[in-house]
Amino acid sequence: MEDIEKIRLKFTEGKASGEELRILEQWLASHPEEKKALFYEKDIVDTYALVSDSKNYSPGQELARVNSRLKNTRQKSLRITPFMRVAAAVVLAFLLGGVVHFLFSRAPFERQPEQAESRVISVPNGQLSQLFLADGTRIWINSGSTLEAPPVFNGEFRTVKLSGEAFFEVAKDAAHPFRVEVEGQTIEVLGTSFNVRAYPDAPDVQTTLREGSVKLHTPKGFMMLQPGQQAELDLATGDMTLVKVNPSNYDAWKEGRYEFRNENLVEVLKMVERWYDVELIYNEDEFKSMKFSGVIRRNKPVDHFLTMLGLSIPIRYEIIAQDKIKLDVR
Repeated sequence: MEDIEKIRLKFTEGKASGEELRILEQWLASHPEEKKALFYEKDIVDTYALVSDSKNYSPGQELARVNSRLKNTRQKSLRITPFMRVAAAVVLAFLLGGVVHFLFSRAPFERQPEQAESRVISVPNGQLSQLFLADGTRIWINSGSTLEAPPVFNGEFRTVKLSGEAFFEVAKDAAHPFRVEVEGQTIEVLGTSFNVRAYPDAPDVQTTLREGSVKLHTPKGFMMLQPGQQAELDLATGDMTLVKVNPSNYDAWKEGRYEFRNENLVEVLKMVERWYDVELIYNEDEFKSMKFSGVIRRNKPVDHFLTMLGLSIPIRYEIIAQDKIKLDVR
């Protein structure tokens, strides 16, 4: 049998062959106590792979570096508390939670005597939602977000309003451009897919384009985006910056994971609160200068993420109530 440690390393790097995966599965069946440790190692690789200097990253060296700390974690079983109620399968949550919405009872531009009243879809913390509009547009709505959309579209534009985060797959209709209104700007498209992050407690609005093109309107002017570009609007100054990104890092949440690259830790913790529907208690001044790169998986409990976070950032956590966690700098 090939050395199991080599197979474990290949698995954490995503390079194991089908035969090696079969060997690993058999080995885990006879060593069930190693399963949790293996997936901790996998998370370490996924997390550090997102760090900006990942070109010089060696999974073997990184695992060796944190192994002494990880051994202590392996010996402790994570406490499963009542507030860890996030669904492991997003599709199941959609089906059982009634969070797939359909707004196509009439033709998309059927004229009505009066403007149809908009419908407001509010997604609670700890949940995701999908929305299908009358024109064929599909929208994923993230935790703690609200989207307002009419049941039918009237007039020149197809307009919706967003507070929070959503991913849009917009149906093409050259005669009726699609508009997303968020604080500080309006996003105009014909047919495209893009992600918008515009939470009311955030200092900026991010628009990340996957396919097509979008036009951003702000009080200071407009900007065109091409695929793979991200615009960030500073709400305090009205200034816009444009950077090249991998769109998958910013819309992976709709598939059950968040990928962060050198992001402000305070903003990351706000996202964690929304995703897991918990309250994190901490001194913001102690955390605001910290940055985080890594992965949050929706099907892992919040204390799993916080344990992983503590391997790369000097923090500790304490569960003090059913849905409250205290964070401190070590």
